Amino acid sequence: MPTKRIRRRASAAAIAGLGLLVGGLATVTASPAEAASSVSGTVSTGGLVLNVRKAAKTAAKRVGTLQEGAKVSIVCQAKGNRVTGTVRTTDLWDRLSDGGYVSDAYIKRPATKLPVCDPPKPSPSRSTEGAAGPAWVLPVSAAMNSAFRTPQRPTHNGMDLAAAKETPVRAAHSGVVMRVLCQVSIGTCDTDGGLTVSGCGWFAEIRDADGVTTRYCHLLRRPSVVPGQTVTAGDLIGQVGSSGHSTGPHLHFEVHTAFPATVENAVDPFLFLKAKGVPVR
Repeated sequence: MPTKRIRRRASAAAIAGLGLLVGGLATVTASPAEAASSVSGTVSTGGLVLNVRKAAKTAAKRVGTLQEGAKVSIVCQAKGNRVTGTVRTTDLWDRLSDGGYVSDAYIKRPATKLPVCDPPKPSPSRSTEGAAGPAWVLPVSAAMNSAFRTPQRPTHNGMDLAAAKETPVRAAHSGVVMRVLCQVSIGTCDTDGGLTVSGCGWFAEIRDADGVTTRYCHLLRRPSVVPGQTVTAGDLIGQVGSSGHSTGPHLHFEVHTAFPATVENAVDPFLFLKAKGVPVR
């Protein structure tokens, strides 16, 4: 487990709560009552990375990671297995605003009593295509605000989905992560870009078994996936940002019929997703 340091006295339960991203985010939606009672917290792990899990237990699928000092928004709590962490020993798990769970043993937060989490609800953005889940999903729950190769933007090889910063970006399909890069002409991908900056900023590419490749641009920070990692449709890969050639938070999403992704093999993502049965507004 690649971490900054591991304390010799850490319990097995504590270490089980920490690690690296390997899977997809749980489909969970907080109720209005939960959202209204959300509180902010700070990850405190003593320098390790904290696992975000699909359910309130260390044996649940890992769906993301949080770094030491990361800010989180907690909407409710659920009881799970007991964990001894760097902040407290507890059997409470915090459901975050994006649906994942972390052990409250590693979260510094106000002494506020949070509501009990409602049972998980299916996401309306996902279609039902059997037990294995949908083959394709919309990468960001947002409406399209810029289309593929319009007369005004003939070199725009994707579609833009405008959403607030930190909005989860998910894999549109199952496949293997091929590239994770920072692409800017000047400056850094860790700050907002602008019209004077060229490039995708932080971006990732995923290729499936048919060779179809998707690209996700202008992410807020380095994507939480790595080249060679296998992902499933709906897995969390990053957050909406405005890095690179961008004037506001949005996801620039491209679909290519082959790898490597080029101008020549780019196709209209709106029409492609429609053909796959994915609703796009």
